[in-house]
Amino acid sequence: MPTPILVSRPPQAGGPAGALAWRKYEVELLSGRAVTLLFSLADPVNPTVAEIMQRHAAANLGLLAVLDDPDSLEEAVLWLHQATTLTLVSQNGDTIFGDEVRELLPGYFAGFFREIGHLAPGLAGVRLVALGAGNTILH
Repeated sequence: MPTPILVSRPPQAGGPAGALAWRKYEVELLSGRAVTLLFSLADPVNPTVAEIMQRHAAANLGLLAVLDDPDSLEEAVLWLHQATTLTLVSQNGDTIFGDEVRELLPGYFAGFFREIGHLAPGLAGVRLVALGAGNTILH
């Protein structure tokens, strides 16, 4: 079985508004399809971000988007780091990822968190919690 290919792009100008850091991963799935995973870490100094963090008792938050996967909804999903868990929240309540992408997300979250560890050291060791998906340990 081939291993998914990871291409990490360093942060560039033009990232998401309010983002402290962001990464783009181009992933070849086992099925041969190529998808793009976008992760961002929100800047807690941004007033809107600070308000959301306070409202949800979040230590960190950011966005996740999956592009080019016909089995996943193409929308930005908010992730919230609360205590030791990472919760995914969709705008419409339906966080839908294709099976192949769902299996890869914990590893890519963990990789993203390692890359930005100097900005948000509290993200080490969090658990991924998604409605209907159960708990998954990231590290």
